Amino acid sequence: MSRRQITEMSIALAIAAVVLPSSADAFARNAELRQSGQDLRNSALAEARAANGRGDYNAAILRLQRLQADYPRDAEVLRVLGSSYAYARRFEEAIATLRQAQALAPEDLDIRAALARAYAWSGNKAAAEAELTAVEARDPANADAAAIRVQLATPSDVVATGAPNVAYGRPGIYANQAVARVSLDRGAHSTWWNTTVGAFGTVLPGTTVSAEVEREDRSGTVDTRLTARADQRFTASLRGYLGLAATPHADFRERWSVRGGLEFDLLGPLTLLMDARHADYGDVQVTAIDPGFRFASRGLRSSATLQMINLWDEQGNHRSGWSGRIDTEAGDGLRFFFGGATYPETEAGITRQVRSAFLGTAVPLSERLSLRATGEYERRVDTYTRKSLSLGLQLRL
Repeated sequence: MSRRQITEMSIALAIAAVVLPSSADAFARNAELRQSGQDLRNSALAEARAANGRGDYNAAILRLQRLQADYPRDAEVLRVLGSSYAYARRFEEAIATLRQAQALAPEDLDIRAALARAYAWSGNKAAAEAELTAVEARDPANADAAAIRVQLATPSDVVATGAPNVAYGRPGIYANQAVARVSLDRGAHSTWWNTTVGAFGTVLPGTTVSAEVEREDRSGTVDTRLTARADQRFTASLRGYLGLAATPHADFRERWSVRGGLEFDLLGPLTLLMDARHADYGDVQVTAIDPGFRFASRGLRSSATLQMINLWDEQGNHRSGWSGRIDTEAGDGLRFFFGGATYPETEAGITRQVRSAFLGTAVPLSERLSLRATGEYERRVDTYTRKSLSLGLQLRL
């Protein structure tokens, strides 16, 4: 080896001795930065999930919006952000964000389930069904899909002729008109009219309020009851409500009443129910506690609800009964419901046993407008028999 070659090799070795450690250090520093960035991302996601868990959806959204600026093509960040929008009832933003996440990760079933939930909560059942079908085609036992199926099968009416379940979706207004042919036990016949109007809307993330005015005319004897109600979603599986009612110058309705209830999704298709109410009729008061359950079948697209009715009447005696109903969806939003009950009920401060049955349908006339028709039979022991028909319209704003 020549002296020149030896000199060149020595120079090369000297350069390598300087450059290689520097490159190794730079590589290590880059790896540390990448790991640090990943840790910060994971920490931000955990903070956002915790905020959602305690119902502070706006805080979760702000945290995730900042994170999205650093990770604009991160499908998981977009999924959690879209879900947070849905929790906060910002459905258009939720759906747009989740579709963006779906475009980045089209095979991700968690994103499809989140999108199905956002569609369902926004009132677009057809789109929710399409996403659920895609999830179940690949994972028939998907737990998220099963839970969303339960929500889709949950009755949209609190009672056969009552106000809609307003826990989810756009604000709206509704009106209901019922006419009844009544045969009194003393031999007379009469026609009674019942008119109900109401409105509902979201006031806070997870909180919906509604107000209702109900006027019942019993052959010239008229009671007008005013009702206010708040529905609250505490977690994804726990919901509750509280309602207050008053009837100025009441003749047969209660002077005032308070009621509340909870719903808890225990296992996939099973939801536990608990309702309680107290009513004041002036001279007497009654209290009722009604435990029960709802079972939803995603395959049949139906749900069955059963409750036990326990009432302590004006004399302090305990009386009991039951109520049950079936709700089923035929597709394209068309729904049928029917049920029956035998239970104690108080009117004008007097409690009698009642036997009733009802049958009805809810028909979507457009994306925002729906029609409900219900027929009902009611036999109040030692008092009267009533056969009624009601028609109602609901408009989502």
